[in-house]
Amino acid sequence: MNKDIIKLFKCVGWDLRVTLRYNIVTVTVIITILYALIIKLIPGANNTTVLVPLIFSDPTMLGFIFIGAIILFEKDANTLQALAVTPVNVWQYLWSKAIALTIIAMVCSFGIAIAGHGLQVNFFWLIVSTMLSSFLFIFIGITGVSKVKSFNHYIIIIPLFLLPTILPLLDFFGIYESWIFYLIPTQGSLLLFRAVFEGASLFDIVYSICVLGISIIIAYKIAARHFLNYLIGKIN
Repeated sequence: MNKDIIKLFKCVGWDLRVTLRYNIVTVTVIITILYALIIKLIPGANNTTVLVPLIFSDPTMLGFIFIGAIILFEKDANTLQALAVTPVNVWQYLWSKAIALTIIAMVCSFGIAIAGHGLQVNFFWLIVSTMLSSFLFIFIGITGVSKVKSFNHYIIIIPLFLLPTILPLLDFFGIYESWIFYLIPTQGSLLLFRAVFEGASLFDIVYSICVLGISIIIAYKIAARHFLNYLIGKIN
């Protein structure tokens, strides 16, 4: 196996331990349990209109909020200074974080989906939708955290980054329907999450995978550039 890939896997293992140390796993498990209780105790909460936004919130929260917290913690702990002189490449550092948090998001998404529909869900699309959505929000989060100095500052800018991404919920809930939502990649996320429970047309599937895939590539390139320029660059 390629040495760079092996190094990436080792970084993922380290980042999973970091999430335990920062109680990120604990927080997400508690939230997942609360969601599951809501689904079980509130009549009608197991329908798609409720389940999809709940599952969608997992990669959103893990990807955007927690990636910012982790990077700020590591910045304060001088971990980023060490990165500048270690054999770990920036792409390995960023993708390791993305994979580790996505694994956690995947477990939580499975928990919510099973709480709502048991095993009668399309697990393939659940994996695909969670993975693509998580990667997208993680790289957006890295871009967002690159210019802030504290978590309080990061909390302030979160709505500015998240507002455009949640606009497709207006279409999902039938509040306002427009083709313009298809220009926003999270429209693809919602369509894929809906496919987990109800299936989807070929057009919706192809569109969702393409728009999310392209958006992830763009988001990663922007995140890597901001990370190098505003975090690693300042250290050097």
